[in-house]
Amino acid sequence: MPSRYSPSPRPCLYGGEYQGARRGVLLLNLGSPDSPAVEDVHRYLDEFLMDRRVIGLTQWVRYLLVKKMIVPRRAPRSAESYATIWDERAQNFPLITHSAAIAEQLSALRHEPVALGMRYGSPTTGEALEALASMPALEELVIAPLYPHYARSSYETAVAYTLSELRRLDLGHLRVRLLAPFYADEHYRQALAASVRPYLEEPFDRLIVSMHGIPTSHIPKACRHDNGVVGGCASRRSWHERWGEEDCYRLQCEETKDYLCRDLGLAPEQVELVYQSRLGIHEWMRPYMSERIHQLVPEGLKRVVVVCPGFVCDCLETVQEIDDYYHGIFEREGGERFSYVPCLNSSPAFI
Repeated sequence: MPSRYSPSPRPCLYGGEYQGARRGVLLLNLGSPDSPAVEDVHRYLDEFLMDRRVIGLTQWVRYLLVKKMIVPRRAPRSAESYATIWDERAQNFPLITHSAAIAEQLSALRHEPVALGMRYGSPTTGEALEALASMPALEELVIAPLYPHYARSSYETAVAYTLSELRRLDLGHLRVRLLAPFYADEHYRQALAASVRPYLEEPFDRLIVSMHGIPTSHIPKACRHDNGVVGGCASRRSWHERWGEEDCYRLQCEETKDYLCRDLGLAPEQVELVYQSRLGIHEWMRPYMSERIHQLVPEGLKRVVVVCPGFVCDCLETVQEIDDYYHGIFEREGGERFSYVPCLNSSPAFI
């Protein structure tokens, strides 16, 4: 049966008129399926979950688990979720639309070509690199992953894949600069706090900082034993610095929560860190949003503001999971107000 969806083409190059530019920017993001059709979601999940940096099992075990068990069962359910955020007018998903807007506006601001490449799905990282390489005067490439924090399954895999595509396309003549995770950057912090501040003008009981969860096996061994103890890594920053573990995802998430607390002038008890989007039955980063959402109202927290600073662009995990699914649970269990703070997307301060 043919799909009823007709996805819009996904261009990868913005600022193509800057033919004399010596520098270009490659923006990297996670990606989305081509459409909410089950076959498109199946293809996307297959590519995503077969990445060894996402599921760190041996290839044959990962193959059996992903292709024979997880994806066949998950694709139909995920397709239903994706359908709830599909933009019929644009024939696209929010992550693609917002990423493209960032690329377009950054190009206009910098007067340089900006290409957009997705780790999974389209436009591909290879297509974006080829588009930049076609610029006759290009000498320098700035790789800018749209991930504020470092994680093996997001920032690392996007960068590693880009470097492999540079080798495959024989683009070694380009000077390459890499944008590091920017969660602690002063200007990013200012933009993030400014996006949250209007939602705190009405009385609220708790600001919830919801970060994408990862398996505990993806963080340093010394950081796994007190899983669920928020602040366990932030209180040991000197240890991370001494042993070269400053890319610990939990450390960076906890520091993001602390930065927001300070930048917004809030008391520590007014801000809470949770982790969302757990997959599978093994141990992931705690506290789980899936558990905390049921505990908030009984604890007297009836007015909450939720921000997801791990995401630059709104996507399935923010629009559907947070502002639809968890929003609905909170209200059904007696919550009075659940205010979701949209991602920075293509806001001028972020650009």
